[in-house]
Amino acid sequence: MRKIRFLMVLMALTIVAGAKLSAARPATPTSALLEALPDGTGVAVVDFQKIAGSSLWAAINAQEKFKSAIDKAQSEMSDLGVKLSDVHSVAVVFPAAGMNGTAMALAGGFEQTDLLTRLRASGKVKLTSEKYKDFDIYRARSIPATVPAKTPSGTKPASAGVVSSPKDDTAFVFYDANMLVTGNLDAVRASVDVKTGARPAITQNGRLMDALAQNQAAAVRFALALTPAMTSGLQSSDLPMPEFSSVTMVFGTIDVASGIDLNVTLRSDNAEHAKAIAERLNGLLTMARGFLGSMSDPKVAQIAEALKTVNVTSADTDVRITGSLPMELLNSLLSSSAKKGQ
Repeated sequence: MRKIRFLMVLMALTIVAGAKLSAARPATPTSALLEALPDGTGVAVVDFQKIAGSSLWAAINAQEKFKSAIDKAQSEMSDLGVKLSDVHSVAVVFPAAGMNGTAMALAGGFEQTDLLTRLRASGKVKLTSEKYKDFDIYRARSIPATVPAKTPSGTKPASAGVVSSPKDDTAFVFYDANMLVTGNLDAVRASVDVKTGARPAITQNGRLMDALAQNQAAAVRFALALTPAMTSGLQSSDLPMPEFSSVTMVFGTIDVASGIDLNVTLRSDNAEHAKAIAERLNGLLTMARGFLGSMSDPKVAQIAEALKTVNVTSADTDVRITGSLPMELLNSLLSSSAKKGQ
């Protein structure tokens, strides 16, 4: 299992953990997670306990196709020594140089000795450690499955000779019984540098922190600083897309109180550009509603109705996008997806 796969599985599946977390341990505040992460261009905070207790998560678990995938991933995580019941919430920081340096702080009830024992006992992971500025950083590397040098026909199988490299390692460091930070080795070392005062934490990035604080009660909060290079790929010759190169920041929330509720703000460099973006987005919405509304498929018609809840407005330099997918529509979409996969 490669590092990125491990991180993505962990992100997706710790949703279940919140519902099972023991109340005996005090919750680690979000601020403590962020104070352990280095500065970057983007940040996200996820309250998995809120998601796990939502009707959305209940609907996902009611579909056998999704439940089977979750059970499989839970098994894979146990191979890495991580129990879903360990995790409560997560904060993620995205670096300026791409996704490879992504650092993730996890809060929960981590029994360090137990977790390390499970990792060392696993036949699928090799665990090593190093001392960095008085902190023990652990590295888990997947052990490739043993394959025959040749197939019965005498040809070499595609998987033969494949070995994992240090770049595939998942590194992590414990800060206390309630928190650890994971990522690649550079990301975890950067976190230690934050703890020792050698580099700034993401909490010192005023722009991102102000944006992240807009709605602290939401299940998911995020903020991302953008550059023209990052937005240039959003242009399309097939659709009248807005000129997103003037957008300097995107921030918002995703909540699950009554389905999926989205609240996103695009911050432009001036009010004129923000107004132009809002007008173009509203034009695209009108096109989509008309096209989907003219189709006879009832499920498509439901999506058209859901698009009617999407609103795009501009005020000064900000473009605000809000919308909601009700549980009735989500249940229908999930059921349809499950049937197609059968």
